[in-house]
Amino acid sequence: MSDAASEPQPPYHLFLDEHEVPVTAHALRLLISDEAHEPEIRRFAREAIAALDEPPNAQGVVTVSLTPQQMKITHSAVRLLLNDLQREQADEREILRSILEKLPDEHTMRAIELE
Repeated sequence: MSDAASEPQPPYHLFLDEHEVPVTAHALRLLISDEAHEPEIRRFAREAIAALDEPPNAQGVVTVSLTPQQMKITHSAVRLLLNDLQREQADEREILRSILEKLPDEHTMRAIELE
């Protein structure tokens, strides 16, 4: 194994507005309930939820430091919830779109391995 493979990957920093935090946590909780048979996914999701407990700064922004795996799980949870919501839930869909814009792109997310 090379030295680069054994070094921990730097964390991702996600900057959420205060009103985006509960929606992100809700998406992660739904993912946990959907993935009851996948303990690794549930673990990353629980860790991401715990990271959301940071207090907001003076501008109302919560800075969340996530591992690449936690970021991938967060991206998946937000994307899945967005896809599940109906048109009449436009406000929540708009918040989810805003969160997704703050996450790395789809290609970056696919490149992250959970193992």
